[in-house]
Amino acid sequence: MTTPISVDLRTRIAEAIEAGEESQPLIAERFSVSVTTVERISRKLRQGESLVPKSPPGRTPKLKERHLLWIRGEMEKDPYLGSYHLSARFNRRFPKNRVHRSTILRALHQLGLSFKKNSLRSPAGPT
Repeated sequence: MTTPISVDLRTRIAEAIEAGEESQPLIAERFSVSVTTVERISRKLRQGESLVPKSPPGRTPKLKERHLLWIRGEMEKDPYLGSYHLSARFNRRFPKNRVHRSTILRALHQLGLSFKKNSLRSPAGPT
């Protein structure tokens, strides 16, 4: 998902629209945005809506950066630590931010850490 354009740029586009000196395609070209963006800002101005971008949808993540760093540190100490034990340690360490094992697994995946069941075995090949 793309990041929203700044409020400053939205305000400058709105001022250009209100001045009425240029068409919407020319305003879009001047500010290096799409014509749709200019149309959307124009509609918001007509309807009296705020130019501040809406917050992204969805739930806020339970695990913050410090939690991910702690998980990475625990996995570096003990690479064979299972998700059940890691989630138990996490819940003891951060009692106000209790999480389920699946949240820990998603965090491990996000960090690029995973446990492969047969990682110590040699790959299967022709016999």
